[in-house]
Amino acid sequence: MIPKLSFQQAWQTTTVFLVDESLEEEIDAQVAALLAVGNWLDAQSSLGLSVETLQSFLVQNQLGLDVVLKDIELSEEKFLRIVTLLRRIGWVEGEFDVEWGIDRIKTQLRRDAQFAQIIARLLLSGKHDVTLQAYIPRYYLEMLNYSEICTSSAIARQVRYKKSLIGTYAGLKGYRIEARIEEVLKGVTLRYGIPYQKGKSRMVDTNIDFAIPSLDDPWVIVMSSFQETTSSGQSTKARDMLAAYERVERSNSRYGEKRVFINFVDGGGWLARKRDFQRLVEHCHYFINLHNLEVLEDIVLQYVPKRYWFKEKL
Repeated sequence: MIPKLSFQQAWQTTTVFLVDESLEEEIDAQVAALLAVGNWLDAQSSLGLSVETLQSFLVQNQLGLDVVLKDIELSEEKFLRIVTLLRRIGWVEGEFDVEWGIDRIKTQLRRDAQFAQIIARLLLSGKHDVTLQAYIPRYYLEMLNYSEICTSSAIARQVRYKKSLIGTYAGLKGYRIEARIEEVLKGVTLRYGIPYQKGKSRMVDTNIDFAIPSLDDPWVIVMSSFQETTSSGQSTKARDMLAAYERVERSNSRYGEKRVFINFVDGGGWLARKRDFQRLVEHCHYFINLHNLEVLEDIVLQYVPKRYWFKEKL
């Protein structure tokens, strides 16, 4: 019988930060691409940045809008709301039916010179527009001042760009963790032919990160969460994992089966939520983190029926 980690063992082996050099290089490459575009704009506007220059920059560079938003430290989401506002108050032609996403706005910049000029003027000196003061809170309006902000140093710009990618960075870490889990399962498939799937399963009525051997007949279920920082969604995630575990338990009791539910939970954000963390350790058949990930293969081999094996274990 494979032993389950105790709460104390799980607590002591939790990884606070994931160190992944390939991820760091990926983020650095994104920052470098933004810097290259930003430096090009600096060269073009060395004698002063005009509406026309900024308009041309936004139209000609796919990353141009991203660079400006990062320079003024205005989130993409808030920028989308501001464009929605401009459309609703009639600054942009056309009926407002649905909010435009960032890709739609970039396309419109290339298609519509008047729209591009409005956006360039907004980003350059919207702070001083008397009309907008009645519609946009000063907290956001003061960021629409690229004419002054763009003169900051290259080092400050690099730090700003990297800071702005924190959401991307955190999301990619979650994908990296899932990729490590999947590598173990790929190895099991290669050696023993046992497949796995991802998606929604009727058994637990929720999306499963990994169902082995299938969503229709899962004998091993893995749900994962990696949190380096705390968030309001952690308690919800803990409740979802608990509900899934309880459904598996009810199914086992009803049909006399031994299906197992695994919580993969790691990251310093969970150490800051000790009560939720303890519930996650307790309410599962097995608890796994990066420290003991290799035990996943043994669990799969113990609980998946032999009819799903294409190759016998030697």
